[in-house]
Amino acid sequence: MLKVGLTGGIGSGKTTVSKVFADKNFKIFNSDDIAKNIIKTDIEIKKSIINFFGSKSFNGSDFNSIYISEVIFSDTKKLDLLNSIVHPKVFEKFKKFEKKNLKSKILVESAILFESNFYKLMDYNILLKSPKIERINRIINRDNLSRKKIEKIMNVQWSDKKKINLATFVIENINISKTKTEILSLINKIESLSEKK
Repeated sequence: MLKVGLTGGIGSGKTTVSKVFADKNFKIFNSDDIAKNIIKTDIEIKKSIINFFGSKSFNGSDFNSIYISEVIFSDTKKLDLLNSIVHPKVFEKFKKFEKKNLKSKILVESAILFESNFYKLMDYNILLKSPKIERINRIINRDNLSRKKIEKIMNVQWSDKKKINLATFVIENINISKTKTEILSLINKIESLSEKK
């Protein structure tokens, strides 16, 4: 089994790059999507979130992501707290995913690959980097968020400088077609390195 981690700050292009891996027959474990699903469906997690963040955290059975975003992106301790509630469950889901795909190549896409120590379970870890202005423009076009809100999110994420020391490979994503070519080349490299192990 080959396990590759993929991370990068908001707007760095993780989803686009993970599609390249999917086209090369990697099974994709999107930990951010899994985390969102756990928050929606796990009763114990829901209780813990309400306990720590108050009844406004949910509108009935619906997770109040707007309220929670305001809270966690204004206070890194609260962001860490939310991650500490949800991510043990994400790891559990990954272990099950791993067992189902023992003979497969796996890509784990995660915004907090290094912060959560998820990277330690991987054979190789890729950091996607992009200039801040490029990332902001992508997010404005994609999510229609305000520049102020985007910068708030960026401010609580680890900097690329901090992540570089933990990454096996670093890819600069400015021109997407060039990035796709680099990723295809990197996949070949990773697969050949894995075979030599």
